[in-house]
Amino acid sequence: MPSHTSGDSYNGPLPGVRIPMAAVLRWGTAGSVVALLAAGAIGFLLAGSPGFWGAVLGIAIPVAFYSITVIVAVVTVRVRPEIFGAAILGSWVVKIAVLIAVLALLRDADFYSRGAFFVAFVAGTVGYLVAEAVIVVRTRVPYLEPQ
Repeated sequence: MPSHTSGDSYNGPLPGVRIPMAAVLRWGTAGSVVALLAAGAIGFLLAGSPGFWGAVLGIAIPVAFYSITVIVAVVTVRVRPEIFGAAILGSWVVKIAVLIAVLALLRDADFYSRGAFFVAFVAGTVGYLVAEAVIVVRTRVPYLEPQ
């Protein structure tokens, strides 16, 4: 069995990554749009305009955070596994820095409801993770990818 060394070229995708990640991207996008609309409507009904913005931000931030990882996985799936891993890790570091910056900018803002933001943020985070886990577990992945 040939081994991959740093001089070898890598021509195949990582087994079992592309199909579930593409499904997460497809279903996650649809679910995110529905969640944004529902959260915005509920936030507006409960707290007016600040409730709307709090709920929309609370859903949009975790959805953007997790979606970036999925997009990076789908885009880099055909590169060497160590480059794939570095791309995922690099995207995570950038996302954490951006998340800290966004939360710092929102800290003193008064245009949104912090309560609606918190509830939507937790619901968005848990919802996205559960949906991603269910999609990945239920997606049928062939043992071999056709060339």
